[in-house]
Amino acid sequence: LLQSRRRSDLLGMLMTDSVFGAHLVYEKGTGRFHVDLSGMSAYQPIPGYAALGGKASFERDGSSLRTVMLEYQGKSYRNFTDPEVDRAYEQNNTRLGWRMAEGALIASLLSMTNLVMHVKDLHMEIAAAFQAVTVDAFSNQPKHPLRRLLDAFISRSVQATNDNMRLLFDFHAADFSLAPLPHDEQLKLIDDAIKKNPLNLAEMDMERYGQIRHMDPAWSTREAITNTSRWGWRWHYRAVTVQRLIAKYVECFLEAEGMDEDFIKADSYLTNWWHSLVFHLPSLRRATEKSPSWSGSGSEASRSQLIRVLSTIMVWVSWIHEDVGHSAAAYVNNPIYTPMCVPEDGVGVPLRSWVFNAMAYRGFVFLHRSVLLDEPPAFWFDGNVESRKCFETFQDSLRSLGETDVAFSECDKNGFFSCVDRVETAVSS
Repeated sequence: LLQSRRRSDLLGMLMTDSVFGAHLVYEKGTGRFHVDLSGMSAYQPIPGYAALGGKASFERDGSSLRTVMLEYQGKSYRNFTDPEVDRAYEQNNTRLGWRMAEGALIASLLSMTNLVMHVKDLHMEIAAAFQAVTVDAFSNQPKHPLRRLLDAFISRSVQATNDNMRLLFDFHAADFSLAPLPHDEQLKLIDDAIKKNPLNLAEMDMERYGQIRHMDPAWSTREAITNTSRWGWRWHYRAVTVQRLIAKYVECFLEAEGMDEDFIKADSYLTNWWHSLVFHLPSLRRATEKSPSWSGSGSEASRSQLIRVLSTIMVWVSWIHEDVGHSAAAYVNNPIYTPMCVPEDGVGVPLRSWVFNAMAYRGFVFLHRSVLLDEPPAFWFDGNVESRKCFETFQDSLRSLGETDVAFSECDKNGFFSCVDRVETAVSS
């Protein structure tokens, strides 16, 4: 990708073409984009590994972002053409100066993506509770249309989360696979993130995600992505496009099943499910308190609000889970350019962590799970032809994106995202 874009700015390319773009914030006054992970320096790394943390600023340069400032451990870098640094990196595989700052920031971005967005946000805070509440609420009515609608998006989330927590924190696999921090430091980071930056589901809606980060909606369009002289926010464009497809599917399904406004207000199973979900999902409860026009209240939600809430959760547990989880394989496979951790002295690649992660991603991480483009089971539709047609239309639209849209077709070996035919329906691994 660096060669095809004729660039040497690795970090700028990653912020343009990968899930790292999810961490960008735009500053209108300067016209620059920023990522600030300096708070991660508070956590003690595994002995021998470089500390996490750092900041970076970027400017638009044609279709890519260009790094204009790096900051790490009290030092600021704006000159990225130092011959000594280049020789050490290219000839001796050693990171000095701004290259050390770059490597540490990449490792920090991976840690924030994998540990916070993936493990904390999805496994610990959303997906498992979403499954447990849904299964419990409809245990006496398994053919309820809402239960059938959600079945794909709750598959194995509790089981996967429990197994993952045991592997990561009881057996300490987290020490290498999530961040170059001891497992107890990682748990401290998770706890701090929950307390200091509590999730609000309304702010996770891709239609609002960019507004909070001061992003221009025009950057999240197909026109921006395909314009070679203009930067486009690729990660967000992909996510908001899929969320809109999911919202259309949910709306179509509700209509096909006769779930109109009156049904939603009168159905006791749906009402009890909603109350339980608000209670057990802190991010949704926070949305009902701070953004009731988006989510509805803790007691009830309108049809349009229900579609917003469901499409937000569904895109996160399926599409975005793939981005922040499995797609990390793209980084694991090249520890020189995209290190998951950096040695304290900047020399070489830490072998143990790389071998562990490479084996994990080539083994149990990619066991087959239900994916969005699989043939759907008949019980999801309970004989309703129109409901099935809604899901098939969603699949056709998603498949078409993978075939015709460069933001979706540049995947697996050709990009930093999974191809559409590998995206799971739920947080099932």
